[in-house]
Parts: sequence; structure tokens; C-alpha cells
Amino acid sequence: MIQTALNNAGAYLIDSNGNNDFFIQLIENSTYYAAQVDVNPTPTSIGSYTAPPSGVYSSGGSGLPSTARVPRLIIDNSKFGEVIGYSSGQYPSSSSTVAASFLSDLSPQVNPVSAYVVRCSLINNSFTAPRDILTVFNSQGMEAGQLIAYQPNEFSWMHVNDGSYATITITIVDQLERFVRFSDPNVLISLIFRQKK
Repeated sequence: MIQTALNNAGAYLIDSNGNNDFFIQLIENSTYYAAQVDVNPTPTSIGSYTAPPSGVYSSGGSGLPSTARVPRLIIDNSKFGEVIGYSSGQYPSSSSTVAASFLSDLSPQVNPVSAYVVRCSLINNSFTAPRDILTVFNSQGMEAGQLIAYQPNEFSWMHVNDGSYATITITIVDQLERFVRFSDPNVLISLIFRQKK
């Protein structure tokens, strides 16, 4: 995300192996269950680097800084800060020339949905509250934008409310009972009915 913006702005240098070298990065730190921002001083001269073809550090751009300062990440939108795990503020808090790392002070909420609750109007589940919960699953093992595929290991037989029905209503909500909006128009849900023993 940050590197895409820097690449588009030409705010990078190309090392001797042809790799783009960015002086700020946002990475996952699984040890601390946090995000981590690493900043390194931007050089004042091209040295062994090559300038990008266009943008800030190109020959036609503003060029390299006169003082080797580190880039600063400025979070001025608290909702965006929640997504990447940082409170509103500046990282580092003031202008600096020293390489540093900053752990997020919040748990990143890249996907604020931790559980999908499938509810069905026919169900009378005596083990849940509310009683219309068919199943609950999460997106563990799937990356953002990837299809969610949930297949239980075994059937969960539940009682159906007495009566006759013209419709079945199935809703999927998150852990806070908010309706989940799926981008994919294709959803397959299989229900199996059997006579009560």
C-alpha cells in the first residue's frame, strides 16, 4: 500500500540489483500481533543507486533531500489508523535522521469481521441464543479478497419450527449482528432435511 504510492510518486531509488528501494515500509509483526513501520534515512546523493525514470527522486523531479531524514507516516484519519493499527499521530513524532521502527499501538483491524453467523428462519436451535443460529464460521486461512469456502466436518441436525412455510430466510451477520455485505453475487448454501427420528 505505502510502496505502491511511493512507486507512483517516484519516491524510491533503484539498487544495483534493479530492485526498488523504499525508505519506509509497513509490515506485519506476528510476534507482537501488531503492524510495524520501519523508516530509514533517505540518502542525500545518488551513490550506487539509480534514479527512477520519473517522479520525486528522478532527474526531472525535486531530487534527493539535502539532509538524510527519515520519512514520516502521518495518520490523520482515526478510521484508517484502526485498519493498520495506529492511533492518529506522526511516526516518528518529529523530524529525525535516525533509522527507527514503530510498533502499532492498536491491533490492526484489516478485516473487522471475526465471525460470520448464519441464521435461518426455520431453525429452532436449543443450544444457541438467538435460537435461529444455523452455524458460525470465520475466514481463517483466507486472505482479503479471497473466496470464503466453509464446509463443516459433519452435519449439524437441528429442529425445525412446527408449521408450514412458503419461504426460508437465511441471513449472514457478523459477530456484532451487522449484516455482512458480500461482493460476490454467487452464494451457495446447502440445507439437508430429514424426518425426525
